[in-house]
Amino acid sequence: MMDIFNFINQFTGNYGWTIVIFTILFRLVLSPLDVRSRIGQREYTAKMAMIQPEIDLMTKAYKDSPEKISAKTMEIRKKAGVGLLPKGCGTMLLTYPILIAFFAVFRNMAGIQMTNLANNSDNLQYITNWFSHNNFLWIKNIWMPDAAFSLGNIPVLRAVPLLSGILKSTISDIIPQGAYIKSFLSAVNKTDVIDPIVSLLTPAFDSLKALYPGSNGFFILPILAGASQYLSFKIMPTTQPQAGAQAAQAAKTTKYMQIFFPILFIYFCLTSSSALAIYWITSNLCMLI
Repeated sequence: MMDIFNFINQFTGNYGWTIVIFTILFRLVLSPLDVRSRIGQREYTAKMAMIQPEIDLMTKAYKDSPEKISAKTMEIRKKAGVGLLPKGCGTMLLTYPILIAFFAVFRNMAGIQMTNLANNSDNLQYITNWFSHNNFLWIKNIWMPDAAFSLGNIPVLRAVPLLSGILKSTISDIIPQGAYIKSFLSAVNKTDVIDPIVSLLTPAFDSLKALYPGSNGFFILPILAGASQYLSFKIMPTTQPQAGAQAAQAAKTTKYMQIFFPILFIYFCLTSSSALAIYWITSNLCMLI
């Protein structure tokens, strides 16, 4: 993946736009599988809607016998040609292992890029070129989060025991400092040599910090990541219409997912590089289109 990114970057000259182009190409390659998956979901939903009245009648008739309900339900489904899962549903599951792969790639690239920057901190021409290759719209450094300030510094949030620990890892600097340097280096170096390297690179990062003070963004990418994730859930069709208590439980689960996952991705984008947020937003927008 890194080789592909570097190849595309020869033409764009900017890693932010390289990620956008790569993501669009990647989604286009997956689009036949994606379309097949969505057709399978819709067919599944239509078939389930047809047999649901029969299942409801059977459930009432055998309400005191869960085993019989299960057996009869399977019998009705088999007769109608409805499997346990929609056709092509495995395609949707591919998204998350690929996301983990991208997370690893971006972490590794961040380690390499930031180490190169520190090693050339006395070369003003190199620094200028580096930032032109590694900015994106309002983001000055895509290997750092899009944040206006650290959320862990807000007194109200800091007072909440659970949140204070979680939000402590949020950072708004253009140049990494302290523990954040270690997190970059751990992607590309062995653990036993990180501390000596940190001690060598820290003065270089300190001098760069003086050249590039202030925050790296405005929380726009994390919010867009959460919003695009929420929209992707909203347009996803319900695959299994149900009635009564089952419908209530399904609705509750869906509502929980619609709230939990956007918040989770907002957190990921607040504590990871903006590169990951650019990929995730572009990928979600392609899916929504």
